[in-house]
Amino acid sequence: MPLLTQKPWFGPRRFGWGWSPYAWQGLLVTVVCLAAIIVGGEFLHGTAKIVAVIVAVLVFLAICAVTGTKPGWRR
Repeated sequence: MPLLTQKPWFGPRRFGWGWSPYAWQGLLVTVVCLAAIIVGGEFLHGTAKIVAVIVAVLVFLAICAVTGTKPGWRR
């Protein structure tokens, strides 16, 4: 069960390991994260670009861990 929400935003993927959006909130977080990575890649340069992408990915993974179920392997 997720820590902060009643229903999980992310659940295990159909194939492989990781999370997949279950609810509209999870899909929104995924789209916002992708947009942040794309915008950061377009407008930032050098070290700032790398830091922005790493921060966006880490924030996304933290949100997945807090609002999602436990990820696991699926075949």
